[in-house]
Amino acid sequence: MSASEGPSKVEFKIEESGRKLKKAEVDFMRLIEQQNLQRVQKLQRQRRNNKLTGIALGGTVLGIYLYSMLSVKQEKFLDDFEEPVKLEMSASTKISKALTSTGIRLPPLPTIRDLIKLYQLRAIKQLSQNFLMDERLTDKIVRAAGNIRDHYVLEVGPGPGGITRSIIRQNPRHLVVVEKDRRFMPTMEMLAEVAQPFMRMDIVQGDILDYRVEDAFPDCPPHDWMDRKRAPVHLIGNLPFAISTRLLINWLRDMSLRTGAWSHGRASLTLTFQKEVAERIVAPILSDQRCRLSVMNQIWSTPELRFMISGRAFVPKPEVDVGVVTIVPLQTPLTQVHFDTVEKVVRHIFSMRQKYCRRGVANLYPPAVREELTEQTFKRADVDPLARSFQLSVAECLRIVEAYDGLVRERPEIAAYDYRAPKVKGAPVEADGQEESETDR
Repeated sequence: MSASEGPSKVEFKIEESGRKLKKAEVDFMRLIEQQNLQRVQKLQRQRRNNKLTGIALGGTVLGIYLYSMLSVKQEKFLDDFEEPVKLEMSASTKISKALTSTGIRLPPLPTIRDLIKLYQLRAIKQLSQNFLMDERLTDKIVRAAGNIRDHYVLEVGPGPGGITRSIIRQNPRHLVVVEKDRRFMPTMEMLAEVAQPFMRMDIVQGDILDYRVEDAFPDCPPHDWMDRKRAPVHLIGNLPFAISTRLLINWLRDMSLRTGAWSHGRASLTLTFQKEVAERIVAPILSDQRCRLSVMNQIWSTPELRFMISGRAFVPKPEVDVGVVTIVPLQTPLTQVHFDTVEKVVRHIFSMRQKYCRRGVANLYPPAVREELTEQTFKRADVDPLARSFQLSVAECLRIVEAYDGLVRERPEIAAYDYRAPKVKGAPVEADGQEESETDR
């Protein structure tokens, strides 16, 4: 049948059988056949439309790439014809030509949502991934870090690159992004190519827990820790909830030892946390949120809760809201005791939050000398042993730490004691009772 004859009409040939089909049955079979034909045609149209959409997206990305390359070549061509005086302009003056009042004017880029659709990216629950799509919020996070222009920035977990774009627009000297999920490498490479004419951007595919931050900025000169002007180094990131507390404790340790990012001087942190964790970091004495994190942060830094972000702003939406916290190291920390000792004692103080702090501190000592040394600790520290942990100030916690540190110097054998270690078979059972589990509260 030729195409001009129009759509073919479905004909049925009914074979002879013992029973003739009724007209209603024949009509029903014809209706089913027509519906099946319509479904097939609909699927064919959808497949054709999907192909056209994919071609259009691919063309858009290619066009953006060619546009950015052409813009760079055009700027280079124009620079060749500048007057001799203009050729002697400083690098910073040349860069300023590419800046707007708010930062670098990036060429048109696919939106974060378009990139997620293009690369079929899905948040992985095991990695605690939540994508921030709103450009106004990512800009606000970067502004909370202060002036980063011509500074050194390490971004943790950039994901599809929302915060990364906001950082690039502020024109840092050197940006390093550390991303564990290799699915985001194409988007990072695209941003690195766009940023290449203005700044240096390095991409590290790996786990931030294993990354040596001190190797990130080899060109950054060291700054005096006591200088009122902080080091031009910033750590920024939308942290995965699963590792945020562990990562923060690791960084506080580096801060106390002046290693890692703090080998360059007083580097600052601008990070996102679950609302409850953010409130705990800045919680004052007597607060319901007062915990180990509160005291540890306030010994070595000045933490500040800048603002909250509704969970609705993230994809997928987390069950809690998110807080943005800035952490700036103190010029003079509140103690000179080693970080590991401070962390151990403070963890014991808050291990039984609703009970007398004496109960937690007692577990620092072996059963044979527990009562004696616990009494000596609180006597030397001049702290009420019947106070609860959230009622203790930072200074009182540090006096307990210093009392314990002094007893360890006098009796080195107690330093290795761990009440959680497996009990020796046949050893007497301790009479203290079982401790509540420690939960960073």
